[in-house]
Amino acid sequence: MADPTADPTADPTASAAFADAADWLMLNGTRGGSIPALLAGISERLAAAGLPLLRSSLHVHTLHPLVAGSEFEWRRATGQVIEIPQFHGGLPFGAGRGPVQPLDGDADRRRWRSCDPTAADVAADPSLAALAAEGATDYLACAVACGDGERHAITWATDRDGGLTDREVAGLARLARVLAAPLETLVTRQTAVALMETYLGKRSGARVLAGEIQRGSGETINAVLWYSDMRGFTELSERLPGDAVIALLNAHVERLAGPIKAFRGEVLKFIGDGLLAIFPIAEAGPARACAAALNAVRAARAGMAALAGERQAAGLPAVEFGVALHLGDVIYGNIGAPDRLDFTVIGPTVNYASRMEQMCKTLSKPVLASA
Repeated sequence: MADPTADPTADPTASAAFADAADWLMLNGTRGGSIPALLAGISERLAAAGLPLLRSSLHVHTLHPLVAGSEFEWRRATGQVIEIPQFHGGLPFGAGRGPVQPLDGDADRRRWRSCDPTAADVAADPSLAALAAEGATDYLACAVACGDGERHAITWATDRDGGLTDREVAGLARLARVLAAPLETLVTRQTAVALMETYLGKRSGARVLAGEIQRGSGETINAVLWYSDMRGFTELSERLPGDAVIALLNAHVERLAGPIKAFRGEVLKFIGDGLLAIFPIAEAGPARACAAALNAVRAARAGMAALAGERQAAGLPAVEFGVALHLGDVIYGNIGAPDRLDFTVIGPTVNYASRMEQMCKTLSKPVLASA
C-alpha cells in the first residue's frame, strides 16, 4: 500500500508512526461507526507512538434541522471524546466555545506557536487563550476537504516544550488529507440517519435504513393511534398572511409532537393541520401504551392552553384542537408508487380513528377515546 505520509526527510520513528496512523484511517477508520470513535482512534494511536498530544478536535458541519455543526474533542487527560453541538439560530458555527472555528475562510492550515499566554495574538483570540491557560505550546489546525465539497477541520495541540517539530506538522497535515475519506463516510451516515428520523420518525427511519424500502413490505402491529386536527385552521389561513400561518402551524405542531415523543410515541405524518401518531403496544403493553397516549394528550392540551394565552396577550386569535385515540391492529409499512413511497400505517383502525376525530367537532369535545 502506498504510504500517503511518506516523507524521506523525516526520522524513521516519526515516519512509521504517521504511516501506521494513515493505514489505520484507511483500513479501519469507519469501523467504529461514529465520529467520536474515529477521533479517539487516531488520537490514541498518535499518542501511543510518542506524539505528546494535549488535545485534538474535529469540527464537522452537519445537515440537521436543529444542529449546524459539532466540535468533537479528545483530551489526553480523560481519553474520552465529548461532543459540543452548535445549534441553528445561535452564534455562527465556529463562533462559540473553545477553538470551534479553527480556520478562516478557505485557509488550509493555521498554526499558533507560543509559550507566552500574555502574547497579543493569544489575548486577542479566546480559543488560543484557553489553550495557553491549559499549558499548550503549539496548536495546528488543518482543513479536511471531502469529495462532496464540504470542508471540515481537525486540530491538534501539544504541551511539549518547544511545540511540534516541522516534520510532525507535515505529518499531521498529511493525515488530515487521509482523514477526508473516512470522515465523509461517517458524516454521510450521520446525515442519512438524521434525515430519516426528521422526515419519517425514529422507528420508521431506522426500518428504512435497515433495508425495508420495497413497496408492500411491512407488518401488522397493534398500537394506540392518535389522530388530531386543528380547529378553525382553514378560516385562519384565509385571513392571516402566509408567514403568520406557518408560524402558527409550527407552534401548534411543536406542542403536540413534543409530548408524543416524550411519552414514547412516534409522529408518522402531518396531514395539513392534522397529525397522525402511534404508540406501539409491543414495546410497552396495552395498559402502558394507553396511559402514555392519554398522558401525551394531557401534556399537549396544557401546551396549547399556554400557547392560547400567549397569542391572546399579543392580540392574536387562539386556536384549539381535537384528538381521537383508538387501539387496534394496523398495517405498518411501505405504501405508494413504485418509486415514491410513504412509510405509514393503514387499515380500518386508522379509518375509525379519523372518523372519531371528526366527531370531536360534532360533539364539541376536545378528546374522544374508544372503549
